[in-house]
Amino acid sequence: MKHLFPACFALILVLTACHDSRRDAIGQTEVLIETTEGDIVVRLYDDTPIHRDNFIRNVQAGVYDGILFNRIVPDMVIQTGDTTLRLGNVEGKQGSEKGSEEDRKKVGKHTQDAESKEAPGLLPAEIVYPRHFHKQGALAAAREPDSINPGRQSSALQWYIVTGKKYTSGELAELQATLYDAKVAARFELLQRQHAEELARLKATNHDAHQQLLNDLQVQAEEELAATPPPPFNDAQKQAYSRNGGAPHLDNEYTIFGEVVDGLPIALRIGRTPVDAREHPRRAVGIKRVVVR
Repeated sequence: MKHLFPACFALILVLTACHDSRRDAIGQTEVLIETTEGDIVVRLYDDTPIHRDNFIRNVQAGVYDGILFNRIVPDMVIQTGDTTLRLGNVEGKQGSEKGSEEDRKKVGKHTQDAESKEAPGLLPAEIVYPRHFHKQGALAAAREPDSINPGRQSSALQWYIVTGKKYTSGELAELQATLYDAKVAARFELLQRQHAEELARLKATNHDAHQQLLNDLQVQAEEELAATPPPPFNDAQKQAYSRNGGAPHLDNEYTIFGEVVDGLPIALRIGRTPVDAREHPRRAVGIKRVVVR
């Protein structure tokens, strides 16, 4: 029997090394999120340092203690960080993306140092794709749409956890095509805004020239995207989305800065909370406190 001890000890060392290797690969910092439904533990990525440090400092300042999950999209995400909505003080109103003035002050100078001068309250994008994608349990920063935020800068306060749903290979292929068409349409819309004055002038003076310019801009949008097409879903994404689920349509659009390493069933339970037409939870579900472990 005594000969088994060295072997068992060696096995323990191997398992520990594997665990540490995994921890080193994605980051060292773990954060405990105590919710009204149970505890969730997230690990923050080291390759998104601005978002990691911003989140840690917000947590240490108590910014997220006592706030609600203000948005739940079934089979997609649970979102929080709106510091104007708090447990025990629910009035059925949607708060501000920037949060309360009190908590904006709590966020403090560390946010201002990371954000651009043109967009106070925002963090520069740190999109590490496809290494980080919207698998179930991904932790990411919310943001405004491209139409008013082409740089994809993140909210310094709001964040979400992916609950998601499962996709078949056929559904992923169909989604890929749909996303491509949407990007062409978005590029066409941007080109129209860039040529707004010329389009307005031609619309009033020369209908044929106006239509020709629109056609030319559509072709330009298609050619530009064809020159740099979005990458197809890789094997890791396909496997994750088919086995566990996620929100693949959000990939390469938002900064993912961590993932759930414990308590995923709690996040999924919160994701099943009934919501109204505006995706606001019909009952109070929130965060008691958040601490760095």
